[in-house]
This record gives sequence, C-alpha cells and structure tokens, in this order.
Amino acid sequence: MAQSDRRLEVSEAAWQVIVREGLDRTSMRAIAQEMSCTTGVVTHYFRNKQELILFALHQVAARLQVLMERAVTDLSGCDRLVAMLSSFLPIDQERQEILRVWVAFLGYAVGRADLMADHQQSAGELRQMIIQELVTLQRQGDIRSDVDPEQEANVLLALVNGVSLDTLIQATSLSQQQQILILQRYVDGLSARL
Repeated sequence: MAQSDRRLEVSEAAWQVIVREGLDRTSMRAIAQEMSCTTGVVTHYFRNKQELILFALHQVAARLQVLMERAVTDLSGCDRLVAMLSSFLPIDQERQEILRVWVAFLGYAVGRADLMADHQQSAGELRQMIIQELVTLQRQGDIRSDVDPEQEANVLLALVNGVSLDTLIQATSLSQQQQILILQRYVDGLSARL
C-alpha cells in the first residue's frame, strides 16, 4: 500500500473517532484502536495529533470540493448554485460526518492561531469557488446585475453554515427537503428572471 493511501486510511480512522467521540477525546491511541494497529503505525504517518487533525481538515475541504463539482454536473443557471451550496448541508451521512469534523476542528482551532489560519485558508478556497460561480451566473444573466458576488458569497455561506449548525443542534432536525427549500428560496431571490 502506498504511503499516501496509508495516510488516507489513518485519516479515515481519525474521522470515525472524531465523529463518534469528538475531537477532545480523539487521541493517537484511539485512532490506532480504530485501525486495529499500534500507535507506532499512526505516528509513522503523522507525528502528532495536531498534524493528523490538520490533514483531516484538508480532507474536509477536498471532500466538499468534490461534492460541489459533482453536484453541478449537467446543471445550468441558478440550479448549479443551489446544488453547489447543498454540498455544505448535512443532507446525508457523508455530509453529516463532514459537518461534525468541521465543527470539531473549528472548536479545537480556537486559540490556536496556526490551526485557525489553516481553517480560514480552506474556507477561503471554497468561498472563491462560490464567488466564481456567482460571477459566471451574473455574466450569463441568471442573477441580478446588482448582486455583489463577494458579498453574496459571504451571505450564502452564512446561510448554509447556519442551516447546517441548526440541523446539527436541533433535536428534531430539518429534513433534507426543508434544508434545500430554505436555500432554494434565497437563491430564487437573486434570480434575474423574476
């Protein structure tokens, strides 16, 4: 097995531990137990918990990017934007896990400037994808000309983050349809075709 594949396997085990037990109880030992191996195997690929957690964060951003790209295949207009942003919503098991890891990392990064900077960089890259989509939609005449793509990206991210967190916190979560409906209603308000 290639070293990069083994690192991904260790990262996957870390995800499972983080999702199940939270980041504060995630340890190199717990990850090794998840993999049914020794702690030495884990530390061979990651020197410490922080390095492993940082790698896991990069996996969050990579998975979101793949979900966003996959979601827009064969779509056009504002449907692309809704599909892209739906990638952030916890509408299935994979996205629920992504959200839990992202929230756990965010809490862990508070007070750790280097980790917060990495978190901000990953979030910034995803934000740029949304800005680019808004610019494209505006050029095509699908969204209003008075929409500022950078400001709107902030609003859209705040909306999906808020819906995601609310869904995670509520005892009775919003259904997949309710989450997407909230997003669809907002995006409909941006349409140039009203």
